[in-house]
Amino acid sequence: MIRKFSLSLAVMTAVTMQTIFATHAPAKAEGNAIIEMTIGKIGFLIGVSRGDGTVFFNGRQADLDINGLRVGLTIGASFANMRGEVYNLHQLEDIAGTYVTAQASAVAISGGGQNLVLINENNVRLVLWGEQRGLDASLDAGGMLITLK
Repeated sequence: MIRKFSLSLAVMTAVTMQTIFATHAPAKAEGNAIIEMTIGKIGFLIGVSRGDGTVFFNGRQADLDINGLRVGLTIGASFANMRGEVYNLHQLEDIAGTYVTAQASAVAISGGGQNLVLINENNVRLVLWGEQRGLDASLDAGGMLITLK
């Protein structure tokens, strides 16, 4: 059990450091695409999320399917509307992939702001902001799978 906890702690630390460096790294250029998403999530220790989104890239728009899984100290249910910029998107297909982040958040029923930085295996970086409604508290690590519809 201690071995599993140590491994989980190491993974969460690595993901947290990646997120911190990505958040504080100076941006060399503006994002080259815009993304909008609506996500609902629910959890008790393990959280799941499901949503839809749209990416706007080079005069085109594509619909997205969004699924997520979070493991750690999480409880509650919430609904979020997020919008943001996409960096390092060279072709539309690169938006698809598994995005990783680490996050600590607490959102009251009346709503609260949320900012996220997510990076996938194609080095596509999403910088998202938005408002979340519901009752949700978490200290966890997880990921999000985005696919083109």
